[in-house]
Amino acid sequence: MKHSELRDVTDTCRIRIDKEGKWYYEGQEIVNPLVLLTFCNALQKDDQGRYRIVLQSEVCYIDVEDTPFVVASIRGDQKTEILLLLNTGEVHKLDPETLSVGEHNVMYCSLPDGMKVRFSRAAYYLLALMMEEDEHGDIILTVGGKSYKILPACSGEE
Repeated sequence: MKHSELRDVTDTCRIRIDKEGKWYYEGQEIVNPLVLLTFCNALQKDDQGRYRIVLQSEVCYIDVEDTPFVVASIRGDQKTEILLLLNTGEVHKLDPETLSVGEHNVMYCSLPDGMKVRFSRAAYYLLALMMEEDEHGDIILTVGGKSYKILPACSGEE
């Protein structure tokens, strides 16, 4: 459905996502797993980089403090692959080439669809245990025998 065919209900839906990946409706945390799953599956990013939920013929633009999804934990090992467990319950393989460190030393990466995700403090600490500093002072993560330099996040990135 084209954007012009969608009815904008943003004024009445008032949904936001905090930097820890918690969803809120009118200030109250959304805890129903089926509602969260529905919203997560309906979440899109528009051409201007704004997040919105599109359900049937309605669109609701939402406030996202940082990223809509957060890496809650990690699994796997450096010899084979590292898996990301998101706050939504989804599991994705980490692409180490997408890792970056942003403001306040917050770790980010991108999912296969290009969606940027933030690491929770707990997930960051688990990943940090796998990282090393090389002779040039760069932080390196080695996965599957290949080393990846952790870069600072680009300025101006959403």
